Amino acid sequence: MQVYLYFTQSRRDGIWLRSLIAMLYLAESFNCIISIYYIYNALVTHFGDEANLLAGNWAFTADAALTGAISGAVQHFFAWRVYVLTKNGIVVAAIILCSLANMAGSLGATISMANTPSLSQLSNLEIEVTTWLVGAVLADMIIAVSLLWHLGRHKHLYPALTSTINRILRMTVQTGFVTTIVALIDLACYLTIKSAIHLIFSMTLSKLYTNCMLSTLNARGATLKYDGSPEGEVSHSRSNHPRVGTFNHSSRCLTSRK
Repeated sequence: MQVYLYFTQSRRDGIWLRSLIAMLYLAESFNCIISIYYIYNALVTHFGDEANLLAGNWAFTADAALTGAISGAVQHFFAWRVYVLTKNGIVVAAIILCSLANMAGSLGATISMANTPSLSQLSNLEIEVTTWLVGAVLADMIIAVSLLWHLGRHKHLYPALTSTINRILRMTVQTGFVTTIVALIDLACYLTIKSAIHLIFSMTLSKLYTNCMLSTLNARGATLKYDGSPEGEVSHSRSNHPRVGTFNHSSRCLTSRK
């Protein structure tokens, strides 16, 4: 539904963004398919077979790589959005480095699991999993905090658009910290609980990233200007003000994370 809404409401987006959404949709669909296959194979096809339950397979191994790739793509997209608004290269570089650590950790976990496909191997992947999840958490936190700081700091420059900025700030908190909290819970469960219960949260991470990105992109269509006109129709009394024009352009880019 989110993908359908995006492609019907966001025809003015560049081809690269629409292509990114299509690729994320295909990757997420494949991730769902292999997750369903793994669960069906373990709990239905081999019901009661404890040895098979403890043994991993290609579907279980691929999940980590796909999750890292999807989350990394989303974080790089938001890093670009942060740069569009803040022009702060240091913050963007920090986001990209943390995102690359996230992707490297997930790839390392995938390679290790491919060499020894067994759930018992999970406890030996502390370095890979910690790098993966800590990188994801730090990237998400930097993105959310940088946007909150910048918009809050410059809100007084756009008194006519206060309600729009407040809405963006709320969306930043609501979506930006969702993936952070789930990744932290996933990491905490992995480090403290020796069973594979952390997989409950790990298998949902990529879906959260994709849905947060799509929901915030789709929310652009519901954003109203201070005079009640739909987004893109700024009243002529203030539209010529350079600061308002700059914010309008940035907010359309930004509503994605928020």
